Amino acid sequence: MEIKTSMVTCPNCGHPYDSARNASCPHCGGFAPTEAPGGAGGFTPTEPLGGGSFAPTEAPMGAPGGNYNANFGATIPPDGGAAGPNPFDSPTVIGGGKADGDLSEPVVGWLVCIEGPARGTDYRLHAGYNYIGRESGDVRIRGDQQISRQNHAMVAYDSGEHLYFVGPSAGRNLIKVNGHAVLQAIAIQNYDVISIGTTKLIFVGLCGEQFSWEKRDPSNG
Repeated sequence: MEIKTSMVTCPNCGHPYDSARNASCPHCGGFAPTEAPGGAGGFTPTEPLGGGSFAPTEAPMGAPGGNYNANFGATIPPDGGAAGPNPFDSPTVIGGGKADGDLSEPVVGWLVCIEGPARGTDYRLHAGYNYIGRESGDVRIRGDQQISRQNHAMVAYDSGEHLYFVGPSAGRNLIKVNGHAVLQAIAIQNYDVISIGTTKLIFVGLCGEQFSWEKRDPSNG
């Protein structure tokens, strides 16, 4: 009996097989072998870090090419041009609006808000006139719309007599001391309560018989 064969070589794996008995190669099943990653199978090889369409990682703050200087300073433009304004350069506001570095005049007393929008805030007083306003002046009481923007009232300290005074200035609303309206400057004592708009302030004086900057002994530091 004659045995008919039809041997062919598989184009995928290279093994010979009888095409009369097998419709496809019994060794690989007729499928092409899996190609290695990055080969010629239609896949793009993995690109090195920093390549492709992604921008390289920017330098950290303070390093060359970064966006800010190491001390939280001005913004540094990418082209190395002039630095922009530093948002941290604004002076710190203390109580009544005096900024750090604006303390050349010694404190002689304080006003402390005990009622009103600024409750809990303290305001430094210096010798001479201290003008009170909502937005400008030596004592700035924020948020009380019944206080004039500026020069509503004043508190003064006479360093020669060691006396404190309070009185109206250019404000339209009355001021009161311990519940009584004040139409002209009057002397005040420690813990008197000054009412301006919806705000109440306790007065606390530092200078007097026990202490004054003029009589301070340098040997005490």
